[in-house]
Amino acid sequence: MEWHFGPETGSPFWLARAKTLDFDPRKDVTTVDDLRLFPNIVDELRDVRVTELIPRGYPLEAGQPVIGESGGTTGPPKRVIWMPETQARATDWHAAGLGEHGPIRPGGWLCMGPTDPHMAGTLIRDTASRFNAVCFLLDLDPRWVKRCIARGALEEVKLYVEHVVDQAEWILRSQEITVLYSTPPLLEALCERDGLVDLINERTQIIGWGGTKMDTTTRNRFQHAIFPGCKLVGGYASTMIIGGMVERADTKPNTPAIFDPPAPFTIFSVVDPLTGKTVPYGERGQVLQHHISRGMLLPNNLERDTAVRVPHRSSEVSDAIADVHPVEEFSGKPVIEGVY
Repeated sequence: MEWHFGPETGSPFWLARAKTLDFDPRKDVTTVDDLRLFPNIVDELRDVRVTELIPRGYPLEAGQPVIGESGGTTGPPKRVIWMPETQARATDWHAAGLGEHGPIRPGGWLCMGPTDPHMAGTLIRDTASRFNAVCFLLDLDPRWVKRCIARGALEEVKLYVEHVVDQAEWILRSQEITVLYSTPPLLEALCERDGLVDLINERTQIIGWGGTKMDTTTRNRFQHAIFPGCKLVGGYASTMIIGGMVERADTKPNTPAIFDPPAPFTIFSVVDPLTGKTVPYGERGQVLQHHISRGMLLPNNLERDTAVRVPHRSSEVSDAIADVHPVEEFSGKPVIEGVY
């Protein structure tokens, strides 16, 4: 709180916003629960100048931030910044989580997800570098797919998915791909292309999935019936989380993936959206998250996902989440997942 609200270190955004608050963050915010005193400001991130989000405490030699944008599901995209130290920490956490699933043999990585201005491709590419691997990225615009779905242009969606699969097939056939990241809808589309299932089973060690939901039945079908030669590893991330996490490595078979956020930098609570109260362990609620780092302060943000509350494996201040599903409506608008 001292960093983000001190006049010499705080960002222009938060220093100006502090004048509208009916509490003093530097005096009144001393616990995680106190973060709920803040209003949810994510909608303001659609229009704020990103330079106003950079804390003044960073010297010029700290480097410029990477700009991340949301998918625009509920309106104009929201923007956040990843300062270099934030990006390095997010990558370290993601790489450590993946490493818990066992050694990864040498080979290339392929990310069938959106690239800039979205952060998925950046995170996967940087994670690959931690394993001394090259990473191939695709041209993928999730916003266009969502617009097509919203206006019922399903034939256009089909053609666009074919375009994405064409790109992936060319890479899969010409390169040695050890790690394949994909969303469940694009993974389904890969399965419809002649010969790709056999090729992936033969060459690929890990299939990382995320971006849209995957229930346990679908996960078991992919793991045991379609890709028995690979290991499926789930991921959970969003622009507002400012990072991503890999599912627990010790999850029991036939159970949903469990995700532990990198507390205390990202903290989850699973709450009743009507009352704001935390639900009991084992019950479903909406994900409330706080991001607290020197690079960005984003407290009291109600995510557009519901999940089952699970005890965090190492933090006393954060929940873990399981069986993640999007809400049907968010900010008064229907949620369209699309291909990501």
